[in-house]
Amino acid sequence: MATPDPVLTAIARLEERLVERIDDGIRELRLDLNGRFDAVHHRLDRLEQEYEMIKAGMARIEADVGVLNADVGTLKAAVARIEKEIGSVKQSVQDVEAQLKQEREDREDLRAQVFEFRRRLVELEGRVQEIEGRLSRD
Repeated sequence: MATPDPVLTAIARLEERLVERIDDGIRELRLDLNGRFDAVHHRLDRLEQEYEMIKAGMARIEADVGVLNADVGTLKAAVARIEKEIGSVKQSVQDVEAQLKQEREDREDLRAQVFEFRRRLVELEGRVQEIEGRLSRD
């Protein structure tokens, strides 16, 4: 048997070491790529969860907006009713004020008439006394 040539043996060992290093590099590259894909997958999962939470939050907000719109409609109707009632109250106040003004004028007229009646009564009493004085002399 022939003894292997030391140069061929060295080349064979070098080839084995290179293949091992290439296999190790490929293994590390696969592990690195798998880790990166796992990280991307986890991020996508988190983003999907956040998206679902945002969708649920938006659905709640939309429901709340619907309730608020209904409440605004109710409030607008109530304000319109109150404005109508305020108009009615204002008219009633104006009517009462007009009535009070008329009553004040009537009282002033009555006071003037009472004053005139008193003056005339005093005048009549004076005439009656004058007539009585004449009658008692005659």
